[in-house]
Amino acid sequence: MSSNNKKITAAAIIVMSSLVVSRITGYVRTILINNLLTASQSDSLLAAFRTTDLMYNLLIGGAISAALIPILSGYLARGEEEDGWKAVGTFINVIFLSMLAVSTLGVIFAPWVVSMTASGLEGEVRETTIQLTRILFPSVGFMMLAGMTNGVLNSYQRFAAAAYGPSLYNLGTALSILVLSRFGVKYVAIGVLASAIMYFLIQISFALPNFQFYRPKLFWNHTGFRRLFKLAIPSLAASAIVQVNILISLNFISMFKHEGNITAYYNANDIWQLPYGIFAMGLGTALLPTLSEKLALKQVDEFKNILNGAFKTILYLIIPSAMAFIVMPEPVISVVYKWSSNIGSERIVMAGSILLLFTAAMLAQSMLALLNRAFYANNDTKTPLYAGIVSVVLNFALCYIFLNANLGPAGMSLSYSIQSLVNMSLMMYILSRKMNGMNWKGLAVYSVKLVEAAIVMGTVIFTVNKLLPVDFTQTYSMHSKLIEIAVLGTEIVAGALVYFGVTMLLRVEEAVAFKNKLSGRFARILKK
Repeated sequence: MSSNNKKITAAAIIVMSSLVVSRITGYVRTILINNLLTASQSDSLLAAFRTTDLMYNLLIGGAISAALIPILSGYLARGEEEDGWKAVGTFINVIFLSMLAVSTLGVIFAPWVVSMTASGLEGEVRETTIQLTRILFPSVGFMMLAGMTNGVLNSYQRFAAAAYGPSLYNLGTALSILVLSRFGVKYVAIGVLASAIMYFLIQISFALPNFQFYRPKLFWNHTGFRRLFKLAIPSLAASAIVQVNILISLNFISMFKHEGNITAYYNANDIWQLPYGIFAMGLGTALLPTLSEKLALKQVDEFKNILNGAFKTILYLIIPSAMAFIVMPEPVISVVYKWSSNIGSERIVMAGSILLLFTAAMLAQSMLALLNRAFYANNDTKTPLYAGIVSVVLNFALCYIFLNANLGPAGMSLSYSIQSLVNMSLMMYILSRKMNGMNWKGLAVYSVKLVEAAIVMGTVIFTVNKLLPVDFTQTYSMHSKLIEIAVLGTEIVAGALVYFGVTMLLRVEEAVAFKNKLSGRFARILKK
C-alpha cells in the first residue's frame, strides 16, 4: 500500500469511527425526541432544527469543504503557512460577522422564517415552532465557529481532534431532552443552545496551537482571501441549494394535515443518512485535503486514481445498505425509534414507506459527496452550483406533482431521490469532461457485481424474515422489543456474511483486500 493510501485510510478510519459515535449519539437524541415529547412538540422542535440546520450546513458544508480546507491545505503543502493565515483568518472573521447579523435577523423575523420553511403548520404548533426557532438561532453562530475550527484541524490533518466534537454536542442535546423535557419543550431548546456553546469551547481548546498565525484583522486586499472568497460564494449557494431541497420537501410535508408527518420524515431521513454520513461523508472529509494537495502539485493521474478508488469503496458499502433498507424498512424504523407506546403502527408504516423511497437518494448523495469534493479540490465551486440549481427546480416540480397525485409524504422522498440521481449524473458527466476521462465504464462493470451480490443478500434477508415472523408495528413492550432487536440483528448479520461471501466469489477487489488484511493480522496474532 502506498504512503498516500495509508494516510487516507488512517484518516478515513478516524473520521468514520467518529461519525459512527456521532450518529449513535444523534440517534439517542432523536429517540428521546420521539418518545419523551408529544407528536406536536416533536414536529415543532424538528421543524425549528431544520431552519437552524440550514444556516449551519450552508456554511460548514459549503465554505469549509469548498473553500477553507482546499485553500489552507494548498498553502501548507507549499510551505506558506503564515501567508495563508492572512487569507483564512480574514475569511473566518468575515463569516463570523455575517453569521452574527444573520442570527440576529433570524430571531427578529422568526415568524416569517417559519412561514417559509413549514407553511402548513397552524395554531399552537406554529407558535411553538416560532418560539423554538428564536431560541435556537443563536446556536448557529457557535456551531459555525466550531465548524470553522474543525476545518482548520482537518487542513492540518488532525482528524482525531476534529472528529469527536459533534458527539459531545449530540450528548449535550440528548441530556437536555432527557432532563428538561418534563418542564416543556422551550427548556429543551435552551439546553440545546448551551450544548452548542460547550461544543465550540471544547473544539477551540484543541485547535489553539494551529491558530498561532490567526489575527483578528481583515486583510481585504490579500490575493488569497480574494480567491477564497470567490470560491466560497458559489459554494455557499451550492450548499444552500442542498438545504433548499430539504426545506422544499419539509414544506410540502407540512401540508399533510396529520400530526407526526414531519417527525416520520425526519426519522426516515436520519436513517438513510447513517451509512451515507459514516461512509461517504467520512471518506470525503478524509479525502479532500489529499485531493487538494495532488492538484496543487499538478499530480492529476494520482488525483484520478485516488478518487476512483474512493468511488469503489463507497459503492461497496452503500449498495448493500440500500438493499437492506429496501427489504426491511419498517423493522429498521421500529427497532431504532420505537421505545414507548407514543410510537404507533401508523408512524412506523409511514416512516418505513418514506425510507424505502429514500434508498436511491442514499446512493446518489454518497457519490455526490465525493464528486463535490473532487470539484472543490480543483477550486471549482460553480459546477456544483449550476447542477444544484437544476435539482432545485426539478425537486419543486416533482413535489408539486406528487402532492397532487396523493402519494403522501413518501412522494416527497421519491422526489428527492429522483433529483439526486439527476444531479449525480450531471456531475459525473462534467467531471469526466474536465479530467479527460474518469473510467466510468469500469466503475459500472464493478457496480454490476455489487448489485448481483446485494440481490442475493436481499433474498436471504427476505427469507430469514419469513422464517422468523415478527410484527414490527405492534405496540411497544420490553419483551417484544428484545425479540425485534434479536430478529433484526440476525437478519443484518446473515445479510452481511452473504454479501461478503458473494463478493469474494466474484473476486471484488475490496472484499479480497479486506480478507487478505484480516488474514495477515490473524497470522501475526498467531505468530506472537
